Amino acid sequence: DIDHHIHLGELFIKMLSIILRHRSHKKAIQLAIGQRPFSTAEASPKSGAGFFSRIGSFLVGAGMTALLTEVYIFKEVREGNLLMLQRQRELEKRIAALEKKK
Repeated sequence: DIDHHIHLGELFIKMLSIILRHRSHKKAIQLAIGQRPFSTAEASPKSGAGFFSRIGSFLVGAGMTALLTEVYIFKEVREGNLLMLQRQRELEKRIAALEKKK
């Protein structure tokens, strides 16, 4: 289950980097061709995204943020637990060594 969450986070990061690379390539192609990304000559009478499109984009962004946050928090809690267990073992060894001296 732990590895599953970590793999999901890695997969998400790979997908996000592919999307961002695609967008930057698209913009570079537009600049090379000489097109402006936001030309007023090409604007339709209905400009901008619709309400439901914006809501959908917001929900997708919020979901991605929640997923990444969950993976990050899970990783931090796991590392913290391992650190606490290690410190507890060290304390038990020190206590055992002190009891042997008596």
